[in-house]
Amino acid sequence: MKNNINDKTSPNQMRVFMKRIREGKYVANESKDISKKNLSMRDMLKITRNINEAVEGEQKVNRKSEFDQESEEQKLLNYFDDMNVDVKFADLEIYDNLVFWAGTVDGIIQFVYKVTPDEKTTGIEFNYLPDFTADNPDNDIIIKKIESYFDVFYKYWRNNILQT
Repeated sequence: MKNNINDKTSPNQMRVFMKRIREGKYVANESKDISKKNLSMRDMLKITRNINEAVEGEQKVNRKSEFDQESEEQKLLNYFDDMNVDVKFADLEIYDNLVFWAGTVDGIIQFVYKVTPDEKTTGIEFNYLPDFTADNPDNDIIIKKIESYFDVFYKYWRNNILQT
């Protein structure tokens, strides 16, 4: 395997740089003019994702940060402040052309959020487990809250990941 400086993973780039320094082949180049501005959390996360982005063959790398998972969980739970629900979340998965997240509410309603570049495959799916009862009005409220949060989820990930 040839060490290529254009390999997109930071660890591989660092290995190439360290090898050049050890072998005395280090050549200082002018760095890009990076303006010193106060970066927002969103800007820093975008930079971090770009640094961590790696593709080897067809392997996809989940670009999720700890902040992403915690933030999405908290935002969804805020929609249920007036209800006593137990939500089990799956891991948030963030790829170049896909954001995927799922969870189970009260052990009876499973939901899946998918955000893709194609509007036909973007959406929310529900799976009702055996203990689900359609005549319970709380279940309708839960479903409506999950659907309404999808709009927020979709807009955030569509604007910050898929449009980069």
